[in-house]
Amino acid sequence: MDRDFFTRNRQAFEEAMTPDSIAVFFSGSFHRDTCDQLIHPFSVDRNFFYFTGVAENDIALLIHKSRNGTAEFLFIPPVDEHYEKWQAKMLRPSEARDISGVENILYTYEFDREIGLRMYTDMSARSLYLYSAMAELNEPDTPSGAFANRFRRSYPSAAILNSLDIMIALRRSKQPEEVEMIQSAVDLAGGAMAHMASLMSPGIYEYQIKAHYQHYLNMHGSAPRFRSIVAAGKNATILHYNKGDYQTKEGDLVLVDAGATVGWYLSDLTRTFPVSGRFTDRQRAFYDIVLDAEYEAIGKMAAGVSEYEVNAVIKSHYAKALKAMGKIQDDSEVERYYYHGSGHPIGLDLHECRTSDRMLFENSVYTIEPGLYIGDEGFGIRIEDNVLVGKNGVKVLSAALPKKPDEVERMVGTMAGRTSH
Repeated sequence: MDRDFFTRNRQAFEEAMTPDSIAVFFSGSFHRDTCDQLIHPFSVDRNFFYFTGVAENDIALLIHKSRNGTAEFLFIPPVDEHYEKWQAKMLRPSEARDISGVENILYTYEFDREIGLRMYTDMSARSLYLYSAMAELNEPDTPSGAFANRFRRSYPSAAILNSLDIMIALRRSKQPEEVEMIQSAVDLAGGAMAHMASLMSPGIYEYQIKAHYQHYLNMHGSAPRFRSIVAAGKNATILHYNKGDYQTKEGDLVLVDAGATVGWYLSDLTRTFPVSGRFTDRQRAFYDIVLDAEYEAIGKMAAGVSEYEVNAVIKSHYAKALKAMGKIQDDSEVERYYYHGSGHPIGLDLHECRTSDRMLFENSVYTIEPGLYIGDEGFGIRIEDNVLVGKNGVKVLSAALPKKPDEVERMVGTMAGRTSH
């Protein structure tokens, strides 16, 4: 990514703003853990990064759209030499300018003055855009939420507008630079999956499998963005299982849902492995059902199709297959074995925000992740790929990572002594 990418993104947002308004985005702050320790590493607010390319803490972006034009300001902390001795080198104004393309670099203690200038002194702004995507009322306050409370006290007559809809519209279709980043993250996750599978054998603990996966990423300059799910046996029927202390045994299936990050962009893949190196006939039968469901779902994906329609294809396929297997009698019973959606958009966030209609858009990247969770038989199966929706079809970005059952079997245990398959 270069400064032109971030400049274009800001300009697109500015075009969507109403006149006589300001917008503020915060990079975020370190959270404090126990005692005086700060939680590392720092995770930058993704919208802030999308507009600036800066991934440092305690920085604010101010955009002012007046009838005379648009002005942009980046507020960075003053350099603290004591902090630099203990923690890290701090951002200098010239560096912030070079990375972001924002010409006006000020210090954080000047932020309130610049807000007051626009809201009171020259009264050229009448509304404020802040980003909010709170899913629950009792979630911890964000920097935007805290600022909104302070802003309301000082300027109660000004309107506070949510920039959520604008950000959804901007970020849902990926630019070529973004697709390249996601593809790199997909390739890294695929490599880590293959490495991890090669070290599997009965008796390995879930936490050891996870360690092999993360070690591969760390050795390649990456890391998981979300908690990797490694769930063996019946644990795989818990969608977000994360305990990790189960010791695998002969005949177990191991479901691994994990990703990688490149430049804050991420991937999200799932494969299900037989820890012994062979699916049982029963396991393979269910695996084939899931794989066929994924193929059908990918075939349904296109710009203008909704995620609900894609999921309906999966559920219809499962209804027929599970009836044939004798697991259900009625279509409504599918939810006993499949209880989530078809997938979600990804990019800078694991779950990119989307509108309630959940439409697929051209140049968006989605996961497709059908699964079956056969708790009464002690296993769960999920297969997940990352798919780019194009103008004339889709591209499976994770196609290089094997998923056919014979291919998956050949991946398992090759570094643990089982080389015959």
